[in-house]
Amino acid sequence: MCASGKKNVSWLDIGCGTGKMYEAAAKRISIREFVFLDQSEKMLAAAKGRFSAETARFVQADVLELEERESYDVVTAIQVYHYLDKQDREAAVKKCWQALRHGGMFFTFENIAPNSEAGRQIYLDRWKRYQQEHGKGREEAQRHISRYGTAYFPITVEAHLELMRTCGFCAAELLWMSYMQAGFLGIKLENQTILG
Repeated sequence: MCASGKKNVSWLDIGCGTGKMYEAAAKRISIREFVFLDQSEKMLAAAKGRFSAETARFVQADVLELEERESYDVVTAIQVYHYLDKQDREAAVKKCWQALRHGGMFFTFENIAPNSEAGRQIYLDRWKRYQQEHGKGREEAQRHISRYGTAYFPITVEAHLELMRTCGFCAAELLWMSYMQAGFLGIKLENQTILG
């Protein structure tokens, strides 16, 4: 049975921030354990301040330090991996695969790269215009856009799916896409078994 059909799910949220994932998940499913993982002490303190459930555990660490194996039914990483270079991103996704139990589900939502230089320019121009329309000055918006390829490293949808397959996910799917963001699902299956 896949994780979405289980009760008392064990869940790891990488880059948990202030804990919005727990807030959404706890309303929908029974959680046996929810691990808030973030490298920021400030973010963990904010999450601790919001949630004091007995099922909660707070860990200050980088995903690359994660050593747990086959411990979780669900692992989430939302807007985390586009800050990593190619080698660290692969290591991070592999850590998520290792942390999941058989049948476990990995969800990640990330900034994505277009398939062409022309597409990249269209998307970045649109993003810059959007920022300016919502209060950022021209120079501030340009500084934000100029981080592309230097401070954050988006990859294409196909590169995301291929990375997940390379890291061991037998099922890797695109869940959602809008402009320069997309959501992906990976299911840890052994022997290519299809879950019911």
